[in-house]
Amino acid sequence: MSVIQTQSWLYNFVELCEKQSEKDKSYIQREIICDPLKECFPNINSEVVQYELLLQGLFDPEEWLTVKSTVKEMESKKVWHLVKQEYKYLRKLWKGPKVSIYIFPIKKANLKLGEQIPTKNGVAYKNALFLFLSTDLMEDEIKALLAHEYNHVCRLKRLDLMTDKITLKDSLIIEGLGEYSVKELHGEKWLAPWTKYYSYEEALYFWNKHFIPSLNVKGITKHHRFLFGKDRSELPRWIGYHLGYHIVNSFQENHGPFPTGELYTKSADEIIAGSNFPIL
Repeated sequence: MSVIQTQSWLYNFVELCEKQSEKDKSYIQREIICDPLKECFPNINSEVVQYELLLQGLFDPEEWLTVKSTVKEMESKKVWHLVKQEYKYLRKLWKGPKVSIYIFPIKKANLKLGEQIPTKNGVAYKNALFLFLSTDLMEDEIKALLAHEYNHVCRLKRLDLMTDKITLKDSLIIEGLGEYSVKELHGEKWLAPWTKYYSYEEALYFWNKHFIPSLNVKGITKHHRFLFGKDRSELPRWIGYHLGYHIVNSFQENHGPFPTGELYTKSADEIIAGSNFPIL
């Protein structure tokens, strides 16, 4: 397992779209892109795989006309090679597990009014990692995204829990460790904007009122409203991500520095208890 050469899949997808212009492009995408991924998602059909990846940032099937030029530009920038070399480095650094990494163009179609065109996103599972990229990313941006997502893989492997058994406190620390790894390896410049959204007082208010009573809620689908925020009157956007990062960062500041990789072995309970967001 390593970086999968998805370029051939993407070129094949475009070729079939050209040859079979009357055929549903969504069907072709499932056949060429999603069917080979079913081994990463046991007992899940390709329609569900496609739906999940489209939510995470996979290019829309109707964007097929631009896929070929996007892939060529990504190849000219040696994106697949860059990710392969960085993955080898991170795996050695963290003594991490093997994982298959899939790189695809990021979705730019069907944006909501006023929504910014996305440039990157990633999603990690136990045995697979997906990077959705645009062509105008700097190398450090790609490395930072990979660090965040591969750190998730390492943490998920260590927890060794089914997704319906993962608690909210674990989800917070998973995200916090992922983003802290960006700071540790690449500096604050490449931290996500949501790390700066709220003051300590604001974050502490939401932590005490909404998060502490729910820290043991299990099932990652139940964590989405906490991580992403529901609305401004209840949970503001990205509040869980913000809290996760600052919990981990303050724990490290209070008790570190730690030898390479040691921070990532700490339990969620230990990190929270030693942070600036304790459970009172």
